Amino acid sequence: MERKRFLAVVMTVMMVISMIPSMVFAAAPSGELGGKLKIKGLAAVGVVLSADYAKVTPEEVTDEDFTFSWSRQTGEKELTQVGTEKTYTITQDDLGCRLVLDLTPVDGSGLTGTLTAKTLEVAATEEEAKAVEQEAENAQQTETADGTENAQLEETADNAEGSRDSENQDVDRTEDVQQNAGNEQEDESQNTKGQPEETTEGTDDSQMKIYTEDQLQVDENGNVQTDGSEKDGQAAGEDDKDQKTYEATATVEDSEDQICDFGTVKSDLEDVEAQYVQITNTGNENLNFQEISPEHFMVQDITEPLSAGESVSVWIQPREGLEPGKYDDMITYRTEEGIEVSFEAKIAVEGEDDSSDDEDLKPSDEPSAEPTETPDDSEAPSAGDNADASLEAQSLDVNTGSLNFSDIEENYTQANETLSVTVTNTGDGTVTLKIPKSDYFEVMNEDGSEAVSGIQIAKGDSLMFMVQPKTGLTKGDYSDTLIFESEEDSEVAAQVTAEVSVKEAEQEQITAVQADPESFSYDDLKEGYDTPEATTITLTNTGNTTVSLMQPYAEYFDIGELSASVLEPGDSAAFTAVPVTGLKVGNYLDSIQIAQTSSEGQEDVLTTIKASATVSEVKKIYKLSVTPEELNFGKAKEGYSEAPEAQKVTVTNEGNTNVTLNAPSGKNFKIGKLSATELAPGESCTFKIRPKAGLKAGSYTESVVIDNEQQISAEVKVQFTVKATRKAKIADPADNKITGISSDGYTTQSKITFTAVGAGMDNESPGKGDVRYVPYNWKVINTNSWSSAPYTAAFGITKAGTYTLTVTFDRQKYNGSEWENTGEQDTKQVNFSITQAQTVTATPTPQPNGASAKTAVKTGDTTNITPFVIILAIAAGCIVGVVVYKRRKK
Repeated sequence: MERKRFLAVVMTVMMVISMIPSMVFAAAPSGELGGKLKIKGLAAVGVVLSADYAKVTPEEVTDEDFTFSWSRQTGEKELTQVGTEKTYTITQDDLGCRLVLDLTPVDGSGLTGTLTAKTLEVAATEEEAKAVEQEAENAQQTETADGTENAQLEETADNAEGSRDSENQDVDRTEDVQQNAGNEQEDESQNTKGQPEETTEGTDDSQMKIYTEDQLQVDENGNVQTDGSEKDGQAAGEDDKDQKTYEATATVEDSEDQICDFGTVKSDLEDVEAQYVQITNTGNENLNFQEISPEHFMVQDITEPLSAGESVSVWIQPREGLEPGKYDDMITYRTEEGIEVSFEAKIAVEGEDDSSDDEDLKPSDEPSAEPTETPDDSEAPSAGDNADASLEAQSLDVNTGSLNFSDIEENYTQANETLSVTVTNTGDGTVTLKIPKSDYFEVMNEDGSEAVSGIQIAKGDSLMFMVQPKTGLTKGDYSDTLIFESEEDSEVAAQVTAEVSVKEAEQEQITAVQADPESFSYDDLKEGYDTPEATTITLTNTGNTTVSLMQPYAEYFDIGELSASVLEPGDSAAFTAVPVTGLKVGNYLDSIQIAQTSSEGQEDVLTTIKASATVSEVKKIYKLSVTPEELNFGKAKEGYSEAPEAQKVTVTNEGNTNVTLNAPSGKNFKIGKLSATELAPGESCTFKIRPKAGLKAGSYTESVVIDNEQQISAEVKVQFTVKATRKAKIADPADNKITGISSDGYTTQSKITFTAVGAGMDNESPGKGDVRYVPYNWKVINTNSWSSAPYTAAFGITKAGTYTLTVTFDRQKYNGSEWENTGEQDTKQVNFSITQAQTVTATPTPQPNGASAKTAVKTGDTTNITPFVIILAIAAGCIVGVVVYKRRKK
C-alpha cells in the first residue's frame, strides 16, 4: 500500500511539471543576431527613417534592445555619423548620399553581434525616390532572370522594399503581411501626411487592425473587406483602360439606312444641294485622316486630327459634268492608323432631251462604276464613248486676238480702261473653261466679279470676259498672252494678247516751304525778366524745286542765323527766335516772313510764322510749403516709458516776397523751435515734432499749422496711436473633444472614423502668451501618433467587446513667433462597443512561392521545450506501469 502511494505522488508531481505552460519560462530574446535588417521610409529629403525587424532573428527584438548609429556615406567607405536616435529625419545635406544604420545590442540584453542596413541614394522628393526604387527592383528582377547574383544590388533592392513597405514585393514580405496585417498597414501609412503613425507597443493582432483611409474597403452593405480582391480587380480594369483602340463610325444625316441618296436630277448639277455625314472617333486615341478623291462625288477632307469621342460633319456632293446614268459609290475615309470608315452615295443623272423612264437607265452592280450602255448604242452611247467623242470634238475661239490698252500715267490708282474678249465653244460638246492667270492683267466676268475656272460653256454658247491692267504697275511696257483652255483637254485653247504701256507722269513745278512750329508765343514774361529759352523753328522744302532762302528778321524778337539757305526738295534748315531783352509791360506781335529772291529779282514770301510775347506786371506772391506734409509716429503700447523719436519738418518760402513765420503749437504733440523766422523767397527753415509722453490708449491726429503775418499758412498732419495692452487668449482644456464616435456601436466589420478637436486650434492670429491644445496621440489598444493636421483617424476592430478611445492633447504656448509645447497634457476618452458581425467569406489570397503551406503561429517564446517533453514521456510510462502491475496482481 505504501508503494502505491509513493508511485501516485511521483506521477502527480511529474504530470504537474509537464503541464506548466512554457510561457511561464519564456525569457527575453537572446542569442546571435541574424537575418536581414531593413530601413523603413523612402530615401527622400524630409522623410523619417526607422528600423524594420521583420526579417531579423531572433524574433521579437525591439528598439529597446539596441543602441542606434545613423551615418552618411559620402564615398566608398567614408561615413559621417549624423544621429543616434531611434529615428532619423533626412536633411538637405544627405541629398545624393546613402544613409547607413548600425545597431549594437545594449549591455545585458543577451544578444550578440551587430546589424547593419543601408538606403538608396537620397533623392530630393518622394516621387524621385520611388522612381529609383522601381529602377532597382527592375534591375534585381532582370538579374534574377539571368541567373546571376549581385550582393550590392540585392542589398539595394531589400532596402528599397523596406522604404516602400508595400504588399507582395516578395515572398517573405507577403508572409509578414499575413502574420501581422496591423503592423504592415502601419508601415504603408507612415509617410502619409495627416494619417496616424502606429507604434509597435502592445499590439494585439487578434483584436485590432489599424488601416489608413485608402486601405479600408467597404462593400455595398457597409462591411469592411480587406482581402485585396477589389484592389486587384481595379488594377485589372486600369490595365484594360490603358489599351489603345482605333475605331470610327459614319452617320448620314436624316438617313436610317446610312445612304447619301441625291435622287434623280437633270444633267445640270449646279443646283444639287450637298448632303452631310458625321464621322465619329469611337476609340480612345486620335485619328489622322488621309485625303480622298472619289470618282463621281466630291467630298470634304478631314484635315485636323480627330480626338477620341469627337465628331466632325463633312459634306458630299456629285461632281459636275456627270454623264447621264446611275451612280452608286462606296465612299471610304482611311486613317494613317489603318482604320476605314465607309458610307454609300448614289445619284441618277438624266439627259436634257431624255424623256425615257428611269428603267431605261441600267444601274451598275458594283460601287463607283460608270453608267452602263442603253440597248440602242446609236441613241444613247455609253459614258466612256461619249467622253472620248466630246474630247475629240472640243474647240474654242475668241472674237479678237489682241487687246491694246491706252497708255497709263505712272502712279495711277485704278486703270481707266477695260476691254472685253468673248470666248465661244465651237465644238460639239460642253467645255469646262480654265481662266488664264496673268501678272499684269485681271480677267473678270462681265459683271466685274472675279472670273473663276470651272465655268462650263455649252456647245455653241459664248461667254464675255472683261480685262484690265492691274493696279500698281510701274513705268514700262507690259504684254501677256491670255490663254483660255479646256480643263478636259489642255490642247483645246484660244488665246488673246494684252498690251499696255505705263508712262512717267509729268510733274508740276511746286515751290513750298513748311515751318515747324508755324507759330509760337511767350505769355508768362514778367517785367524785368531774364532772357528766356529760345524757340527753334525748322523749315522744310516740301516742294519739288530748289529754294534759296533769305535771312528772316523781326521787330520784337532776336532771330538766329539760318543753318542753311539753299534747300533741295525734302531738305531742312533751322533758326532760333527769342524775345528781345527789356520789353516793357504790354503785348507784342511779329510776323516772321520766310522768303526767297525770284529769278526776276523780286522777293517771294514762302510762309509766315506768327510770334507773340506778353510782358505782365510783377505781383507779390506769398506761398509756403512743408516737407513732409504728413507724419505718422506709428503705434505704442499704453504706458510707454519713452515717446517715439522726434521727426523733422522743413518749411520753404515758395513765393516772391519775404515772410515772417509764427511759432507753431500742438495739443498732443510737442513742437520744437523754428530754426529761422524770416524767410526770403526760396529760403527754408526746420523744426521738430514728437508725441507727448503719457498719452492714454487711443488714436491721436492733429494738424500743426505754420502761419505768418501775411496771413498765409501751411500745415503738417501728424498721427500717433496708443494701443491698449493685449490680454493673452488662454484656451480651456474642457473644450478638448472627440467627435465622430457613434453611440449605437459598431460591428467587427465596421470602419470606425473619428476626429480630435483641440481647444484654441481656431486661433488664426495668435499673440504672445496665447495657449492652445493640439492632438498628440490616440489609443484604443495600441498608441498611435499624429504628425500634422487633419487630426482624423480610421480603424477597425475584429473582436467583439467594449473599448475606450483615449486622445492625448499637448498644451502649447505662443512665444511671439511660433507655438511651443509646455510639457503639460490633457486627456479625453470616449467608450464604444463592438459586436460580432455576420461571417463574411473572403476569397483566400494565393500565396506565391509555396506560401500556401501551413506555418506554425509564432508566439515570441524561444524557450527549449525538450525537457518538458521528456518529463511528460516518463510520466506516461509510469502510468502504464501502474496499470500493468495492477492487472497482474488481480
